[in-house]
Amino acid sequence: MGDWLDGLPLVDHHCHAIVGESRKADALGALRATSEAPGGYPLVDLVERPAWQAVLRVMERFAASPFRLTTGDVSVEGVTTLNWAEKTLSGVDYHRYCTDLFRAGGYAQLYVDGGYEPEGSVTLSNLARLSGASTRPILRLERLGEDQHTPGRSFDDWWERVTQRVRTAREEGYVAAKSIAAYRTGLHVQPVSLAEARAAYTRWGEPVSLQQVAPRLKDKALIDFLLWHTAPLLANQALPLQFHTGYGDPDTDLLQGNPLWLRGFLETFIPQGLAVVLLHTYPYHREAGYLASVYEGVYFDVSLIIPMGVSGARRVLAEALELTSYRRFLFASDAHTRPEMFLLAADTFRDALAHHFADAVLTHYVSPAVRERWAGLILHANARKLYLGEEE
Repeated sequence: MGDWLDGLPLVDHHCHAIVGESRKADALGALRATSEAPGGYPLVDLVERPAWQAVLRVMERFAASPFRLTTGDVSVEGVTTLNWAEKTLSGVDYHRYCTDLFRAGGYAQLYVDGGYEPEGSVTLSNLARLSGASTRPILRLERLGEDQHTPGRSFDDWWERVTQRVRTAREEGYVAAKSIAAYRTGLHVQPVSLAEARAAYTRWGEPVSLQQVAPRLKDKALIDFLLWHTAPLLANQALPLQFHTGYGDPDTDLLQGNPLWLRGFLETFIPQGLAVVLLHTYPYHREAGYLASVYEGVYFDVSLIIPMGVSGARRVLAEALELTSYRRFLFASDAHTRPEMFLLAADTFRDALAHHFADAVLTHYVSPAVRERWAGLILHANARKLYLGEEE
């Protein structure tokens, strides 16, 4: 159904790196990448999901290794499908395989959050080489705070280093900043005094050596201070601020990931010129669509549920677009680790979008030319304008 969209390029405004050659045959990693479930989640349940079956079809198609599932193919631990996938992937020319997948997905640009890097992942430049798409980095704010937290560093020194990096983010090539406050302390971001931030910094344990990873930044006062005071610096550079919202792995409190918690933050900083991007959003995609329909600087996507929830993609996308302008909705995959997930995201999204634009009410009131223009906005033009300042 999505054939008429195939010629339109994709800009993926939020994704992560894939693994390199050394992990090309990691079939278990491919299975895990189809779900947000933790490592201990039973394989028997992971293999009984449409997302994994879809990934198998992608492998079969692009690795040219026939495989047909029958009733007896899936053992209790999914050994048969994993063994087939491992054997199939071990024999592929990985560079060509990746390039073919990204080309089939129509990817033109990838905006990459380096705050999560799977083991054995490639660099940004190597991702560009493997994908054939241009790549741009996204600055994760909590990771920046942790990286600048070294033994003996005072709050004033730490804060100066953090803000200096944010002030120069655009000139360093970043196209956005991102926060995972939803994972750490929730999205009810509030103003915090300098005294409160100093006290929180004092509570934050520090690494005992320069070689040790800094303790995780998880104090609400310090995270809120970080967001509240870097927001104007981002607005000054026309750099959007992305927020993880909605579902993720079990580390996030889904109740605190509702984007409606951001109302006070939005009403403070959108008038200052800040653009806020709500990532993932499911199951709060309707709430996100509402926010984008009433606040000038709010944008959103339904990444992650597309492609992981392939059977619900058409419904979720239609619900997300019930209220909002087509200028406020963007494509993202949130894919990581495996190139198959990028193609699955592209195919599933195009199908859902084509189905949406074939709706009887839309076809009655909206001309084909307008619907095609709207599709171009969502697939690439909105992202290019928002992140790069490029007009249609």
